[in-house]
Amino acid sequence: MPKAPDHGVDMLQSIWIRTKFRQALVGVLGILEDVIYVLLSLFFFIAALYVMIDTIIHADWHSVSSLVATTLDHFLLVLMLAELLHTLLLFVRTHQFRHQPFLVVGIIAAIRRILVITAQAATGHEILASGYLWDLGITTLVVLVLSVALKISPKEDGF
Repeated sequence: MPKAPDHGVDMLQSIWIRTKFRQALVGVLGILEDVIYVLLSLFFFIAALYVMIDTIIHADWHSVSSLVATTLDHFLLVLMLAELLHTLLLFVRTHQFRHQPFLVVGIIAAIRRILVITAQAATGHEILASGYLWDLGITTLVVLVLSVALKISPKEDGF
């Protein structure tokens, strides 16, 4: 006598196949995500290297003030790229994003802006004094707020 089909077994097999497919898909997407982060890390490294080499090659070696301002500005950009690279590498290792490196990048960017504003004023660029002071004041406030946020942020995640 032929055996009657067991719908319970078919349903379990169907669920098992869907679960295995879903697990495989999540695994492949996880690998692709890691590849994207590694490629971004490589891009940040190449960009930082390019900025350093370009700064050295195109530096105005005849004007000390211009050399210092340009070099400092570009190397702060490199520092920001390095911090972003560090953040991406931490994510690839731990699969957890940490917010502290982004606060550090924000602080560096704001300090970089302060230095650019100050350098423009020092080199005689025609600027509006009230706009200059507002820009400088707000950017300084941003540095202070980000610094306080960094100071009070939890430290248990190893930063």
